[in-house]
Amino acid sequence: MMRLLLVLLIAARSVAEVAQWQAATVTDALKMGYQLVAADLNRDGRPDLIAVDERGTELAWYENPTWERHVIIKDVPRTINLDVYDYDGDGIPEIAMGYHFETAPEKSIGNVLILKSGSDPRQPWTAREIDRIPTVHRLRWIDLKGDGKKVLLVAPMIGAKATPPEYADNVPVYLYRPGVWQRELFTDRPRGILHSITPVRWQGRGEQLMTADFLGIRVFLAHGPVEIAKGDPRPCPQCGSSEIKIGHLGKRRFIAAIEPWHGNQVVVYTQEGRVWQRHVIEDAMVNGHALAVGDLDGDGRDEIVAGFRGPGFQLYIFTAADPGGTRWTRRVLDPGGIAAADCKIADFHGDGRPAIACSGASTANVKLYTPR
Repeated sequence: MMRLLLVLLIAARSVAEVAQWQAATVTDALKMGYQLVAADLNRDGRPDLIAVDERGTELAWYENPTWERHVIIKDVPRTINLDVYDYDGDGIPEIAMGYHFETAPEKSIGNVLILKSGSDPRQPWTAREIDRIPTVHRLRWIDLKGDGKKVLLVAPMIGAKATPPEYADNVPVYLYRPGVWQRELFTDRPRGILHSITPVRWQGRGEQLMTADFLGIRVFLAHGPVEIAKGDPRPCPQCGSSEIKIGHLGKRRFIAAIEPWHGNQVVVYTQEGRVWQRHVIEDAMVNGHALAVGDLDGDGRDEIVAGFRGPGFQLYIFTAADPGGTRWTRRVLDPGGIAAADCKIADFHGDGRPAIACSGASTANVKLYTPR
């Protein structure tokens, strides 16, 4: 009887938590959802969604609010990552993307493309190949000088000589200037699995690169990389950090992370003097991958959205339970409807309220969660 009562209480709590958000399906026709990018592609002021389908052969976007599907480019198998930036100022962002991704350098072509829309973004876009980088994995536009003119950073997942399970090799990050598209070495200091490269406004003017790899979390300043944290302290490959996002609790900055690589933990780092303290707020995920940070309730304090792709997959919202961000409470956003690989937070409805869009891996879907 006691066990039955406990089950009923847990079920009632899950229903109450989920009831605060209304879920809608954008698409359930992917093969294997991976990255999700929110960007206004048709100049109507509303963010649309670009869904990376790593087992498909087309890159497509979904038009807000009907979520009609439009093909950007065909014949791009194993697309893995992209980023958008309107470098020519025509109001429609260009797309930098990588495809033919594999985890072994000898099996990965790693094509890097620049995609440009014509006058109608609903029609197929034109493509220009600018490089080939085996295991190409992350692409990010970054404003290094703070002048609003971004350059492109492209990173493979591992170094050319890396082998599992330790992947003991350094990983390059390359830089490309729009219009020139000539490969320049930005840094070769990451090591192991380089899972995230993230532009951040850390200090001074412009953006700096933050990385998550087997060495942990570092930010690359003008004089070189500065270690923020070592990440998961276990031996590699269960080491370091995998996914990272910057958040704020009022004026206090924190770092949210999934650790280790595709790991079981959601971690929050808070700054105490010159030291960043590590707080594990979740440790039961399987193949953790989705991570987003944003102020969901308008109180000036960011929440964390995190989910995992492995068995028993769930999607969570974490809310800080103290001003410093050392303690967090967890709510279930989706108890089993999406094997979340990526999430984005944006005002998708134009009502001033943030909503959450997520892509599912084995569930092959994109879902939009709107506050009631």
